[in-house]
Amino acid sequence: MHKRKKKEGVRRRKGSRYWWASYSDASGKRVEKSTGTTNKREAIAVRNKMQTEEWNKKVHGVEPDRSFEQLAVLYLRGTADVKRSNSTDVKRFKPLALYFPEGLLMNTLKVESIAGYIHHRQDAGVSNKTINKELSVLSSAIKYCNRKLGWNLPNPVVGQRLGEVNEEARCLSVDEYRKLLTSAKQAQSSHTRNYLADFIVLGFNTMMRPGEMLNLEWNRVSFDRRTVELRVEDTKGKARRLIPLNDEAMAALLRLRRVADAHFPDTPWAFTHTKPRYFGKQIQRVTKVFTTAVERAEIPHATPHALRHTSITESVHLPNANVVDISKVAGHKNLKTTLGYIHTADERLHDAVAGLPKIATI
Repeated sequence: MHKRKKKEGVRRRKGSRYWWASYSDASGKRVEKSTGTTNKREAIAVRNKMQTEEWNKKVHGVEPDRSFEQLAVLYLRGTADVKRSNSTDVKRFKPLALYFPEGLLMNTLKVESIAGYIHHRQDAGVSNKTINKELSVLSSAIKYCNRKLGWNLPNPVVGQRLGEVNEEARCLSVDEYRKLLTSAKQAQSSHTRNYLADFIVLGFNTMMRPGEMLNLEWNRVSFDRRTVELRVEDTKGKARRLIPLNDEAMAALLRLRRVADAHFPDTPWAFTHTKPRYFGKQIQRVTKVFTTAVERAEIPHATPHALRHTSITESVHLPNANVVDISKVAGHKNLKTTLGYIHTADERLHDAVAGLPKIATI
């Protein structure tokens, strides 16, 4: 019996809230793609547009117009569930969207356009490293749409990577750390005083990344075992870590717990806003208040990530320090990465050679 050919159109697919379109591509192969809409009428319109574009490609060899906005939305939406850095990608797309004109056709993007963007960002004082990251997400979006959606866009970003100067990351001295902590305790806002000093203490004493601390939930804090659990989904390296808590870190978390109990005992977040405007919401950024504390402390520029650098550096200079253990706490997959975080203060350079044996004198 002749098997009836399945009718092409749109359908709901198990596990997806969107309508999926089924049609034949330019080669005659049957394909199925998400329409990105939950409305059936819109889905049919999208499906018809897809089919028309494939017809034009087959008959006229024409690549349909693809706009910058389409590229950005489809890439960010398509990678939202598989990339932990999706929010970072969104931020890196913003300066690109501000520079390139609305409705820019990606089919016409040239090397000259990329060069213009580079000069624009450099004139604004943006570092080559940041520009490279912004262009990288644009290149990734082009590759994604070409690979996943069957587009055939040029990628003029390839070969435009700028040279980068590997500057040593900022590491606080013990004295600078104390000044910064004192400054945080003197914050003008009582709501900032409720968490900033403890954020600094926790960063210095646990080697956790700023994002790992801000995303910390109380159900992963064990006061009995004096540990913090970072799950696979919580870490940059996608590996579970168990963070030991010393007395200073324990005290900081206990203070944060008391703040939570006094204002919102049911909050899942260790860092929660007490400010009326954001009351009860997770604190997601500390950059602004941290910068203010740095300026008030009258120490050189430092970012929240400097706490992690400082913690690792101080740890390796402790008596009987074990770099392997430190690397494990820090969440590094190899010792080379840990060594890249170690910064030797100038005064310690003399200590490094002071103990050498006196073999001969001249």
